[in-house]
Amino acid sequence: MTSRRTFIKSTAALGLIPLLPISMLSQGVDKVTIDDPVAKALKYTEDATNAVRSDRGGVAAADQVCSNCEYYTVVGSDAASGSCTLLGNRLVVGVGWCSVWVPKR
Repeated sequence: MTSRRTFIKSTAALGLIPLLPISMLSQGVDKVTIDDPVAKALKYTEDATNAVRSDRGGVAAADQVCSNCEYYTVVGSDAASGSCTLLGNRLVVGVGWCSVWVPKR
C-alpha cells in the first residue's frame, strides 16, 4: 500500500506538466520564416507596413499586426514575439501580419 507521503511526492511532478509547453516555447521553438510554404500561403510578413492590408472587423489596416490578432499568444515576458496558432504555434514577430488576421476578442 502506498503511503500518503509517497503519493504526494509522486504526484507533485504532475503539477508541472501544464508548464512544459510554455518552457519549450521560450527555449527555442522554430521561428516562422518568410520562405515557409504555409507562411507564403498566408502572405505572412515580418513587417506589417510592407503588407497590402484593408480595414477588417472595425480595425484600420494600419492597426493590424500579429500582436493584436486572435491567433497570437505572447510567449514569456517578451511581447515582441509570440506563437501563432495558424502557423503551428511557431514564433512570429509581433509587428508582423498575415492575410488571416482577425482582431482579438
